[in-house]
Amino acid sequence: MECNNLTVGTALNKLPPLKKYFIAIATILIIAIIAGQLYQDLHRKQEHLDSKRIYLHHQQSKLVSMSMSRLSLLRDPKNTAVTAAKELTAYAKQILAVHDVLVRTIEQRNLESENKLLAEQELQLIHYTNEFLLLNNEIISSIESGIVNRDSIDKQYQRYQVLYQQYQSETEHFVESLSNYLEKESYENRRVLWLVIISIILLVIVVSVIFYRFISGMVNREFQLLSVDNQLRKDSEKETQEHAKLMLEQQMKMRSILDSTADAIITITADGNIDSFNKSAESMFGYPAEFVIGQNVKILMPEPDSSLHDSYMQNYYKTKEQKVLGRSREVIAKRVDGSEFPIYLSVREVQQLEPKLFTGIIQDITEWKKSDKKLKQAMDELKSKQAQLEDEEQIAKHVFANIISTNNETLEELASWCVPMGIFSGDMILSSSLPSGGLRVVLCDFTGHGLPAALGAVPVSSIFRAMADKGLPLDILMGELNKKLKELLPTGIFCCIAGIDIDAARTHAHIWNAGLPDVIIVSDNGDIKQRVKSDHLPLGVVDYDHKEIHCVDVRLEIGDMIYAYSDGLTEAENEAGDMFGQDRFEQLLNEESNLDGRLVGIRNKISSYMGKAAATDDISLVEIKTLS
Repeated sequence: MECNNLTVGTALNKLPPLKKYFIAIATILIIAIIAGQLYQDLHRKQEHLDSKRIYLHHQQSKLVSMSMSRLSLLRDPKNTAVTAAKELTAYAKQILAVHDVLVRTIEQRNLESENKLLAEQELQLIHYTNEFLLLNNEIISSIESGIVNRDSIDKQYQRYQVLYQQYQSETEHFVESLSNYLEKESYENRRVLWLVIISIILLVIVVSVIFYRFISGMVNREFQLLSVDNQLRKDSEKETQEHAKLMLEQQMKMRSILDSTADAIITITADGNIDSFNKSAESMFGYPAEFVIGQNVKILMPEPDSSLHDSYMQNYYKTKEQKVLGRSREVIAKRVDGSEFPIYLSVREVQQLEPKLFTGIIQDITEWKKSDKKLKQAMDELKSKQAQLEDEEQIAKHVFANIISTNNETLEELASWCVPMGIFSGDMILSSSLPSGGLRVVLCDFTGHGLPAALGAVPVSSIFRAMADKGLPLDILMGELNKKLKELLPTGIFCCIAGIDIDAARTHAHIWNAGLPDVIIVSDNGDIKQRVKSDHLPLGVVDYDHKEIHCVDVRLEIGDMIYAYSDGLTEAENEAGDMFGQDRFEQLLNEESNLDGRLVGIRNKISSYMGKAAATDDISLVEIKTLS
């Protein structure tokens, strides 16, 4: 069937656009005829102008001849000069009039663009005419002034005769040449016209042949199409029957699918009546489908929606404003027994269907509402617990700060920066002066963040204070801290630590690094002089062997600075998720220092890099100036 339709469609598509062809060919013929006629009219106009010029030249030659004959009469003493002067004046006016007409005709014809030689000959004749007029004027002026005599008349006549002979000769030659040119041009014109006529005849013959072939082909195709159309009609009837059967099967399948869905699905006509009602809708509302189909959908609604539903439909048809259509919302429905229950309703208009039909998908959310109520109660309890936990963390933060402040000293040589990830930091910075006049600075980074990370703050700060007051060495402090934290901290919580002791002369430092990034010694001009890498396990993991307890000795010079920091500094991320990195940090260390040190500049650079991004770890940085 589809193949036959394709054959017929192809045959119809192959039909020539006769109307377009006819208009195009007729236009070409009309243009050719008009062009030929315009060409012929132009040529006739030129022939007319050329004939007129020949006539004018003859007329002028005749007038010049008559003017000369009047001049010859002046030689006879019997003729009066006054009468001759009047006649010469009359002839001069006629010659001038013919001369003006001839000049206008020459301008209209523009012979110079076609035959330059003829144009030059004609201009020479005009020149002769001008000379005749000048000579006449001289003779007439002589007669009127009374100075004329026979000798002067003879001289004028001789000049006139010579000029007249030349003029006559040139006129005859020009007229003959112009006649020959007109004959040749007329022949060329006839030949062009015959070519146009022959072209039109050939075009008509070609068009006739083409139209004959088109029309005969169309007639043949028409007979073929009629036979094909009969076959198509039979195939169409068969296809219609098969399509009706298929549609019935599809309806049955759709009905089965709708009845098997868990959601209630209802279709509603344009006037608000129920068109279909699936099995889930029957179970949800308690109505059998046979009862509700044909009734208004408002029977499924409680008041006031039931009374207002018809006005809702009328308002939609008037304003096309979709207050319910295309949206999903929570409403109240009514069962057959009058009980009300919450539903989630989604209404859509079936597109490209007349009359209009609307589909409503309904979910019974009674159980969901109960669960939602329980979830809200649980959320309220969680919020209460969260508030209680935040209060406890604020108390812990206060205690943590007091412990550190009571066991810490403010040192002129020390500058630090600490940014907590949570309410308070899991990093801790301790500093103290030693009895010998030296300095001791410790940076601790406990596992995790917040309250769990601060569990070791109390023992570490108290032991640090006690040993600093006694002036005990740094390695002894680290051994004691490791032992105490291993006893107190649960498994999985430990402390990465860097300890720095600087002697009273500020020329040597003892550095302990257990699990933190390199402790870096930087000169005054920004050169990195030494790195002290981590060579111990963090505190609270295992017992230290006696051989493991040792520090790294570093020689210091005037202007050197010591930097210790937690890994949160180099791992700080910007809003795009890119880390600040070790390279950027060391570039900041390479800058030349001033009296205030580099810490403020480093802090500003890192804060600017992070922007509005939240910290992913506690950030701590210690700067110790050895020039004191």
